[in-house]
Amino acid sequence: MPSKKHDQPPLLYADAIDIPVLFRDGPGGRTKGKWRQDDLAAWTGAGFPSDDGWYLPTTTWREILRAAVNVGRDLSPWLDRPHYAAREIAARTAPMDTYMDLHEGPKLHPYNAGRRLTSNVILQEGTESSARGAFSYRMGMTMAEWACRSLMGLGQTWHIEDKWPLGITDPAQNVKTVKGQKNPRPDLWGRHDGEDRHWLIEAKGGDIRPDRLDRGWEQLKGGCTVVHPHGLDHRLVLCGTGLLRHATPKNDLFVTIRHEHHLGEPTGQSSSPAGDSPGPPTPLSAEESLDEDESGAHLLDVARSQMLLFQSLRAVEITGFSQLRLVPVAHNRAERRRTSGLLTLMEDDEATRRGRDALRERPGEPSDEQAREVGLEGFLTARIPGTEVTLGMSQRLYAACESLYWADRDIAAHTPGLRAEDLGAADLREGEIDRRVTAARREYRERQEDARPRLQRQVRDAFTEADDQPWSSRMGANPAFELSPGTLESTTPETYLAIDPTEIVHRQR
Repeated sequence: MPSKKHDQPPLLYADAIDIPVLFRDGPGGRTKGKWRQDDLAAWTGAGFPSDDGWYLPTTTWREILRAAVNVGRDLSPWLDRPHYAAREIAARTAPMDTYMDLHEGPKLHPYNAGRRLTSNVILQEGTESSARGAFSYRMGMTMAEWACRSLMGLGQTWHIEDKWPLGITDPAQNVKTVKGQKNPRPDLWGRHDGEDRHWLIEAKGGDIRPDRLDRGWEQLKGGCTVVHPHGLDHRLVLCGTGLLRHATPKNDLFVTIRHEHHLGEPTGQSSSPAGDSPGPPTPLSAEESLDEDESGAHLLDVARSQMLLFQSLRAVEITGFSQLRLVPVAHNRAERRRTSGLLTLMEDDEATRRGRDALRERPGEPSDEQAREVGLEGFLTARIPGTEVTLGMSQRLYAACESLYWADRDIAAHTPGLRAEDLGAADLREGEIDRRVTAARREYRERQEDARPRLQRQVRDAFTEADDQPWSSRMGANPAFELSPGTLESTTPETYLAIDPTEIVHRQR
């Protein structure tokens, strides 16, 4: 290593981080270090901003890890062995923790942390181009999820490869892809209830040169060709996450968002993208509306989005039940107001802290019954192997996921070609394998949609019936309660995420 270069310190907690974000309504070249200027505007709330330009929101490392865990294809049909789910979570989170560090940055607004993300010396000096490319993909997808959901209030995201909005069929889905990608498509889509429109999202990461962003925009335009004939009002969002290889004090991670609003007309006419619909106050997330979701429509989507987490908890239960913990969280979800994107940070959760203090004063070992008496409920949690993250969920969401898991297994068992052993001859060419797997996955998704009314009722019944049951009724015994996890904790209405700062290796400079 060059003698004058210093290794950045590892990520330190408290975990607040400032992330420069640029909104623009047209193509743009390199940002030329403008993210380091002192005129970045204050971020005043969730929703799409009415004006383009540079902003400086503050988020948390917990929020970024949540985005890393949640973005990605639903792998439920292939998860016969639950430990694969824990490995997938590790694959999504480890690159972010491996190649990023913190350094000081200017506090331009009172709420800013004065810390920004940067690349570390391992990414700068110790990786080859292919490893950097893999990291750029993970980083780009994670930060696109963070920007669209945590920052701007988008709902659940789905991969275009799995399905399109409103069940739209891609006319190119049965067309063999040729070299050069004749049918470019974006990565993700979601619905923004506040804007009352769908978003098509393409994520790019790393050294986001103009040519890479141009290719991303072409992928979004390819998505337009699919949805325009159906008159779908939608917004195109190109999310580029810039992180140069050089670890210098001026190398902040920053995000650029190019956007364009397309009217719901078959002609594909686009409206003025800036200021056409400023974001209203943040609507309820799907999790926050589950008690009123009598049909189970939102619940089914939430349960499917948390199958990796459910499977990871099952893996820990199977291999080491003693490693499971019940962490008490305020039962009244209305008291756990969001304080960082989609998360309620435990340091801001007075109801949970008050309930835990009351539970400590009770004689004997804590139990489900005692927890409920003081306004708490036990979330099932476990440290995910190979990560710094502890994840968990409520019992009623666990029950809904369990019901959905067995239903998905049954659908998968009746979908020809979905399993590896269904491929037949081992000498199939890779292109033929891809074609068969894609066709089987598409049939599986179609069967899921056909079964949706039944699945909604099924997961709703499981969700409701589990609300007042002890965990011992589901597992045969109660995992141990953990009243003082000693970690940086956070929750959504039905899930739990924590990180342990003592696990960070502090190196001397």
